[in-house]
Amino acid sequence: MSSDDDYFDEKLADFFDELDELDNLPLLDAIATITDRYSDFKYLDEGGIKIIHSCRDLKTGREVAMASLKKSAKDQQKELFLKEARLTAALQHPNIIPLHDLGLKDQQPWFTMKLVSGSSLEQVLKNLKEGKSQQFSELNERLDAFMKICDALAYAHSRGVLHLDIKPDNIQISDYGDVLLCDWGLAKVMASVCDEELLECYTFNPKGDDLTIDGLVKGTPGYMAPEQTRLIKEKKGVHTDIFSLGCVLYKILTLEKPFKGADLITVMNNTVKGHYRKPTEINSLIPSSLEAVCLKALSPNPEERYASVTDLQKEILDYRQGFATDAENASLLKLMRLWYKRHRTLSIASLIIVFISLFTSWFAFNNLKLEKLNALQKAEKSELEASKLKLENEYHRKFNKGAAPRFLERAQLAFNTHHFDDAINFCNSAVELDPTLQDAWTLKGTLHLIYEEFNSAIIAFKKAHERKRLLELAQKFAQIKNDDKSELNTEQFTLLFKRIQQMNNNHLTGSLIHHKAYSQISLEKRVELSKEIILAQNNKAIKRHTSPYSFNFHFDPKSHSLDLSNNPWMQSCLILQNFPAHTADLSNTGIKNFICFRNQPLRSLNVSRTKIIELQTLENKDLRELNISHTSISNLTKLKSLSIRVLNISHSAVRDSIILRDLKDLEILTIHPGQLNAQDIKQLNKKVKIIISKN
Repeated sequence: MSSDDDYFDEKLADFFDELDELDNLPLLDAIATITDRYSDFKYLDEGGIKIIHSCRDLKTGREVAMASLKKSAKDQQKELFLKEARLTAALQHPNIIPLHDLGLKDQQPWFTMKLVSGSSLEQVLKNLKEGKSQQFSELNERLDAFMKICDALAYAHSRGVLHLDIKPDNIQISDYGDVLLCDWGLAKVMASVCDEELLECYTFNPKGDDLTIDGLVKGTPGYMAPEQTRLIKEKKGVHTDIFSLGCVLYKILTLEKPFKGADLITVMNNTVKGHYRKPTEINSLIPSSLEAVCLKALSPNPEERYASVTDLQKEILDYRQGFATDAENASLLKLMRLWYKRHRTLSIASLIIVFISLFTSWFAFNNLKLEKLNALQKAEKSELEASKLKLENEYHRKFNKGAAPRFLERAQLAFNTHHFDDAINFCNSAVELDPTLQDAWTLKGTLHLIYEEFNSAIIAFKKAHERKRLLELAQKFAQIKNDDKSELNTEQFTLLFKRIQQMNNNHLTGSLIHHKAYSQISLEKRVELSKEIILAQNNKAIKRHTSPYSFNFHFDPKSHSLDLSNNPWMQSCLILQNFPAHTADLSNTGIKNFICFRNQPLRSLNVSRTKIIELQTLENKDLRELNISHTSISNLTKLKSLSIRVLNISHSAVRDSIILRDLKDLEILTIHPGQLNAQDIKQLNKKVKIIISKN
C-alpha cells in the first residue's frame, strides 16, 4: 500500500474518532441540563397518607417507583416518612426493597425505590386459591419465598430493626422470582441492638401516631401479634415479627389468614386468645411438621414462640431435609422413619445386620442408632448456634461500656418529653452495657413505677443503691398489686399519686399523670379517675379557697360535652389530656394554659374568666369555637393556624384587629363596646357577624 493510502486511512480514522467524541457530547449535555429528574408519572397505589407512582429517572434512564405523602400530611407524618426512607436505605439486603433517592419538593418529602414488576404474595396466593394462576402451586415454591423473607427479617433484626407490619401484601414477588420485603413505615429501631448510626431513625412517637386503624392500633388485623392489639400489656420485640411470620406461614400453607371475625374487635380478640382453625383442619394434606412450626410461631405467649427468626428458619430447613422439627416433639417411631427416608441404602444394610444379630445385640444396636441419630441432629444445629454466638460477640465488641452514658442521655431526653416506651428501651440498653450505671437504674426504676410494674421497680432501685423513698414506695405497692402485668384500680392509683405528691416530686407526678392519661382505659374509668386526680392535685388550692367548696364535673358521653366550669379553686387538671371531649367548658376556673386540652378532639372550648394569658399552648387543630372573654390574652397570632368560626374576645386584652382580618373562616365575632373602632370592624371580612357584649 502506498504512503498516500496510509495517510488517507490515518486521516479517515481520526475523522471517525472525532465523530465518536461528538456522539458522546449530547448525553453529557443532557444530563448536565436536567432540572426535573423524574418524569412520566403513572399512578400505582396509595394508602392512608402515602401515594405511589411509577416514573422515569431521566439521569439513569430506568423506571422507578416514587413514594410521596398526600398534601394533607402533617409535619410529624413527614418526619416519620423521612425516617422510614433513611431506615430502608440503611437495610442493604437482596430481599429488602432497595431505596434509590430521597428529597423534598415544595416541603413535601419523597423517595424513589426499585420498581417491582410482579404481584404481592397476597395476590399470588389469592389467584392460586381461585384457580386463576398456577404460580407457587407447589408448597416448596411457597416455602422458598418464605425462607427469603426470613432471611431479610433475620438481617433486619441483626441490625436492630423490627418490621412490625409483616403480611403478604408487603411481600412483592417479581415476574423473575425476586422476593422483596417492603413497607417499613411501622418499623421500630431496637436501641439495645442497633448500630449507633441507626439511632437517628429511632423515633419518639407521639401516642396518637401509634393509633392508625380507626384510631385503635398500629398494624394489620389478622397478621398483627397480640401485643400489637393493645388488648394486653406486653412490649413489642423480635417475638412480634415472629408471630406475623407465623401468620404468613399459615397463609402459605392454607391459602387463608388465621384470624378472622365479623369486625375488627372480634379479629383482635381472636388474636389475643389464639382462636383459629389448625391448618390440617383446612387441608389434611398439610405436613404435621410444618403445622407444628406454624402453631409454635402463633403462640399467644411471646415466650413460647421461637426466640429468633433463624430458629424458625432452621425448623423449616429440618422439615425440607427430612428431619423432625423441634416444634412437633416427634416420637421415636417418627424419628426412625425420617432417618430411614434420608438414608435408605444405609437403612437396608442396617436392617440386614439387625436381623442377623437380632438375638445377640438388638438392644445395644438400637441404643447406638438412637445416639447416632441425636448426634447427627446436634451437629446440624451446632452451625446455627455458632453463627448466633458470632453475632452476639460482634455486638459486644461493637458496643462497649463507654457507650452506656449516651444511651442514658437519650433515655433522659425521652423521659423528659414523656416518651416512656423509648426511655425504658434506652435504659435497658444502658444497664446492659454498664450494669454499674446507677443513674440508669434509678431512671429505669422510676419508669417501672410509672408503668405500675412495682416488682421490676424494686429490682432497679436496689441496683441503684439510692432513692430509698422510691424503693419503699415500690415495695408497699408490690404488696397491694403483686402482678406487674395488671393495673391499679382508681382508688389504688389515686393513693399512689398522693404518696408521690407528698414527696414533692413534681416531675414524677406529672409523668405519672401523663402516662395514665394516654393509656387505653375505659371511658367510665377515665371519668372516675379524672375526678379523683383533679381533687388530689388541687388539694392545697381547695384548702386556701375561702368560699364554700363544691366540685362541678359533668361529662355527657352522647354529646361528648365536658363541663368543669365554676371551679375557681381548680388550677391544674393535666389528667384531662386525651379526654374524648368535643365540647369543653372550663370557664371561671384557675387554669393558666391550654396543656390540659392536648389531644382532645375539641371543636368548642370556653376558657372565659380564667388565668390564661397566652394562646401558644393551644394545639387543638379541629377547634371551631373559642371563648376567651374576660382573660388577659392579647395576642391572637396562634389562631392563624386554626379554622376558628366563632370567637368571643369580649372583655379580653385583645385590641389589635390585624390578626382578625386573616381569620378566613371566621363567621361570628363577639367583642365589648369600644374594643375595636369602626375602621377596624370595617376591615374585617364582610361575612363576619359582629356581636357586642356588655357582660
